[in-house]
Amino acid sequence: MPGAGKLVLNIIWDGRGILGVGVKSTRPKAYRILEGRIPDNVVQLVPLLFSVCGKAQQAAAIAAVSAAQGYELPQNKNLERRVTCEVVQEHLWRLLLDWPERLGLEQHRQQFVLWHHALNEIAAGQGNAQVLADELCRILLGMKGNDWNRVDSRSRLGEWQKAGQGLLTPVFSALDKIESGLDFGGEMTDCSLLPIWTAADASQIYAGQLGQSFAAKPQFEGKPMETGALAYCQPAALLQDVLQQRPRRLSARLIARLADLLDSAEALAQERISGRVSCVSAADAGGVALVRTARGMLMHSVRIETERIAEYLIVAPTEWNFHPQGALVTGLTGLKENDAGRLVETVRHFVLSLDPCVEYEIEVEHA
Repeated sequence: MPGAGKLVLNIIWDGRGILGVGVKSTRPKAYRILEGRIPDNVVQLVPLLFSVCGKAQQAAAIAAVSAAQGYELPQNKNLERRVTCEVVQEHLWRLLLDWPERLGLEQHRQQFVLWHHALNEIAAGQGNAQVLADELCRILLGMKGNDWNRVDSRSRLGEWQKAGQGLLTPVFSALDKIESGLDFGGEMTDCSLLPIWTAADASQIYAGQLGQSFAAKPQFEGKPMETGALAYCQPAALLQDVLQQRPRRLSARLIARLADLLDSAEALAQERISGRVSCVSAADAGGVALVRTARGMLMHSVRIETERIAEYLIVAPTEWNFHPQGALVTGLTGLKENDAGRLVETVRHFVLSLDPCVEYEIEVEHA
């Protein structure tokens, strides 16, 4: 949407390494214009306000408003199918277009367009999701899904990369090479991964605490958290091994994005799409909805008075991952780098790995 704001990333650099990272967001609280409107109008307006992950935003609005009105969530299966298709599309966008461009590799625009169209058909209840899931494995990985499931360690991932099978091997190999060359000093401050909650979980955890300050800088148990594919998929053996060896999470996030893409595609094929959208009624005609998007957990909270929206709140994944003490800051602090150009390029790699939903700019402050 116009006037969506941006992230300003202030990198404090002494010519040898990163001493600190400042994160400032100029994103407007666009959700405030939903207040005072009738619920039906809000549900139609939300995807116009938020063009990025528009289907997820609309699903969250429908779910939160329905819960606040005390209704059953309408057409839940259709909502979840549309959201799941959007998740796969977003992952493909990053893997086939954004990451290759970032790494100086060939983009795969034609293949992306074909799959994007196929996912639109599946979202509409047409097309063949199993054919798509099989095709994704064959073309992206150069192997069947069952064979990929046996890639359960960083060494086996390296074997796949060396074999050069599938469209994605150059991307994974290039990022792995970049990460292997990074040098960090000092101990890393950990940013924990956000648990996978239902709306009922979140409503109970944050009862009476949801407000604009929380939406701007969300925390769990007093700490910033990382949300997204890595949080969803981190129990996997491959990711556990990679995280053990590469705790800064650059490659781990790319692997997790691929894992979530494949899991989501298979869920569409098997019609196992329940749970991606959840909602719960709260006190005082309130409703809370959670949607598991490609970028992470999206929360909508709404309260209705006299058949109009009295309060509306949105907590987006970007606010979790780009918290001033969050995952980007902990991942970059301590990086040793004496070349300003390479420094900025490395920052851009980390930003893309966390995938903000708004534009950003980098300011290097010389300490």
